[in-house]
This record gives sequence, structure tokens and C-alpha cells, in this order.
Amino acid sequence: MQLDEYSKSKVRYHLGYNSGAQIPAGDRARLEEAMALVPDELWFEEIVYHIKRCDIAWKASAAIPDDYFDADGSRLLNPSRQEVISGDVQRTINTSDPLKGDEYFREIYLRECDRLAETLYVANYRRPEVRRYAFERAGAEFIMAVPGPADTNVAGRLMLNYEYR
Repeated sequence: MQLDEYSKSKVRYHLGYNSGAQIPAGDRARLEEAMALVPDELWFEEIVYHIKRCDIAWKASAAIPDDYFDADGSRLLNPSRQEVISGDVQRTINTSDPLKGDEYFREIYLRECDRLAETLYVANYRRPEVRRYAFERAGAEFIMAVPGPADTNVAGRLMLNYEYR
């Protein structure tokens, strides 16, 4: 079994495997192999479930919600703290601190991406501490070194540097 192209694209997005992000070729190949060789129905359903959770967490992580401009003007930014008081009168107190809320919801999103990465047995390049390894290892793999086919003509290169005496 394998994921469809749209689900593969979502996995690449959530795990930070953009082709222009200098992800090592070995890691990209591992991800592509994991998405193409899903063992059975259970694994397939779990991966799709994790993708859905990542989508929801991504939307929730926005400091400005999608319906912010559609509301009647009373809509606040996503609350960083919500307090529900029950008793004679039911009321809710929302407190909005966008920077604190952004940090909190971003961590929730990253944890959901970690779960997706763990299910596929690949690295989560959305995490800053993982992303730095991409730059340390980017030059160590031949596949990313030179674009185009590998040049195997060693004799031709030697002849260019050889002086006739």
C-alpha cells in the first residue's frame, strides 16, 4: 500500500521536507520509501489519522483565526487562556496574549508532527533542533552534491590537466 499524492504532499509539508530546504537526499529518500511502502491497512489508517491531526493543529496554531474577519467584530484573537465559571451564572473569560498563545499552539503542532514522523520512522524537519542537522550533513551525500547525471569519465578530466612535454 502507499499514500496518494495529496497525502504525500501533506506529509512533506507537515514534516518540512521541501525540496528547496536542502534536506539531505538520504532523508528525503527514506520519507518517500516510507510513504510508498505502507505495510497494511492499520498503518495506512494511522498515518491518515496523524495527517488529519497535523492539519487541525496547524489551523489551531494561527494567532489570527480563519473566521476573524467574517465575525461581527466581537471576535478576538485565539485565546491563550480560557476560564469557564459554572454556578448560578455560566460564563467564560477569554484572555488573549498572541505571543504566548502562538508559542503554546506552535508546540502542540510540533508534537503532532513528531507523532507523524515517529509513525513513518523519519526525522521531523519542522523542529529547529532537527533542522540544523540538515545543514551539517547536506554536503556529505553525493546525490545532492552535483545536479544532473554523475560524470564517470575520469580519463577525460585527466587529459584536460595533462601537459605534453
